[in-house]
Amino acid sequence: PCYKDVSFWILNGNDKDNNNDDVKKNDFHVHELLDLVRGVAGDLVETVERVDQFVHPKTKRESQCYRITYRSMDRSLTNEEIDALQHELRNRIQTELPVELR
Repeated sequence: PCYKDVSFWILNGNDKDNNNDDVKKNDFHVHELLDLVRGVAGDLVETVERVDQFVHPKTKRESQCYRITYRSMDRSLTNEEIDALQHELRNRIQTELPVELR
């Protein structure tokens, strides 16, 4: 398997989101992230699990980190292939979800 992490701040009403004005702030739902992951990588995704979550003590911003496990049952995956999927996924997360990538 190949493991990749993605971390982000969940935007709240005080945060600026210059990438997507249509996204509602403070309206993050994990199922939307899971849908995006499946939409980008399809059956190559074995699991998506949250591995870290914290709230910054001063700013009160919430951060989450998810680990994505990529695996193919019929062939070996290359790092280049998974890196390309991860790059596309990060771009879509930034533009389609109310988050700021870390």
